[in-house]
Amino acid sequence: MINAAKMLLGLMCLGGTLVLAGQWYLETEPQREPSRVAFVNYCASCHGPDGFATHLLSQAHTAQNVDALTNRIKLQHADLIAHAQLPEPMIKALALYVIEQRQGLPSIADSHNHVIPTGVIESQHHDFEVELVTRVGKGPYSIAPLPDGRILLVEKVRGLSVVSNSGKRGDLVEGTPRVWSEIAQVRGSFAVLGSMLDVQLHPDYTNNGWIYLSHSDRCQLDCGSPWPVTMVRVVRGRLKGNRWIDNEVIWSVHKDKYTVVPDAVASGRLAFDHQDFVYVTVGGKSTYDNLHVMDTPYGKIHRFRDDGSVPEDNPFWQGKKVRDPASSRNTVWSFGHRTAQGLTTDPRTGDIWATEMGPRGGDEINLIQRGGNYGWPLFTEGLDYNGEYITIGEDLGLDFEYSQTIPPFIDFTPAPSLSNFVFHNGDQFPKWQHDLLVGSLRAQTLFRIRIEQGKTVEKERLLTKLGRIRDVEMGHDGSVYVLIEHKESGSLLRLVPSA
Repeated sequence: MINAAKMLLGLMCLGGTLVLAGQWYLETEPQREPSRVAFVNYCASCHGPDGFATHLLSQAHTAQNVDALTNRIKLQHADLIAHAQLPEPMIKALALYVIEQRQGLPSIADSHNHVIPTGVIESQHHDFEVELVTRVGKGPYSIAPLPDGRILLVEKVRGLSVVSNSGKRGDLVEGTPRVWSEIAQVRGSFAVLGSMLDVQLHPDYTNNGWIYLSHSDRCQLDCGSPWPVTMVRVVRGRLKGNRWIDNEVIWSVHKDKYTVVPDAVASGRLAFDHQDFVYVTVGGKSTYDNLHVMDTPYGKIHRFRDDGSVPEDNPFWQGKKVRDPASSRNTVWSFGHRTAQGLTTDPRTGDIWATEMGPRGGDEINLIQRGGNYGWPLFTEGLDYNGEYITIGEDLGLDFEYSQTIPPFIDFTPAPSLSNFVFHNGDQFPKWQHDLLVGSLRAQTLFRIRIEQGKTVEKERLLTKLGRIRDVEMGHDGSVYVLIEHKESGSLLRLVPSA
């Protein structure tokens, strides 16, 4: 018994040391980032703020996208490239760094406390103002406006609460799945094993009262691991006063599929289509080879009925006689996703859309198709953080053609770290109708995107420097709500038309 206690204590100490070491490594990473170092060493003396040539970090420079700037560097600085022996991917990494600086993207996905903008904000189609609904705690992740004007609020390390019509954040709803405290906070994100994630109302909520929650279910020391392990799980229940009742597990996977990977990549976003099927995103909570193994849940979007039963028309469905009992393949709808941090439904068609965070560059907005392969980690527009091409897929032996994948509907390079998003569907901003309102973490920007006949025809930055935008939702009165994450707190904001 004493030896076992000593072993457990030793493992805990080792784990704490590894967490602290990882935190130091990530916090100091910007100073060591290869493209920044290359810019300082080879470019800044001429093209920096004190250089005699064109200031590359200025918006006035002619090459305004990564591909154009990459080609310009190759064309005008061939001798320097040869002398410095800069490999092909490092040239693209330099271009990425320059464009990131022009767009004001920090080299680290950090959170900041920003002053909520006051006064009228001008945009292409509507001028508007920003109202503070309420301050929230640390780790806000999702909201779901209720028909009566109240708002369900999820904070990852606190749980579910209700924001009143007057903007008061209520006590925690009792009886929901348990959440756990963070292990560490790194680059503005909470490292957690056991957090609450998304909240979504059933499309017929006014009649049935069902509320759906995704959370990271924690298995504590009894799942064959010396560490706690977690996995995304979906439950539903109802509110009675401030209590969660009628709880039902709607979707879960075998405990063998739980992992020690923290919940920052869990995803867990929820959406309903027009047939009341439920979709949930699961991030790369495992090694990347498992993203293309249908029996595993990782790197996939899953589909099931609102009562948790599984439709046999799912693309990889198998009967019990041939299916591994631990397999999650029957609910897989699409695969090859990296970290799908956003999920939404087009209210006109019922189509499911997802945002996906790439590596260094290569964020995506995707139209999700039945059985679709979205390519990660074999195909991406992004680079590795060491300034090299992504070779993970090749190293793992993945072998499929680009033509066999679903390409991004919209590519974001550089990567703003896209989060959740929504189709505008209200009458307060009629000229935004059916446009996408897209949040972002790193860029701390709310984008408006218009798609017509399968093409992006408008892309506008409505708000910037707000903090990390975790969720964007439409209220039942047509209001636009934006959930912001700061370092140790957050804000729930509402956009209102200017007078």
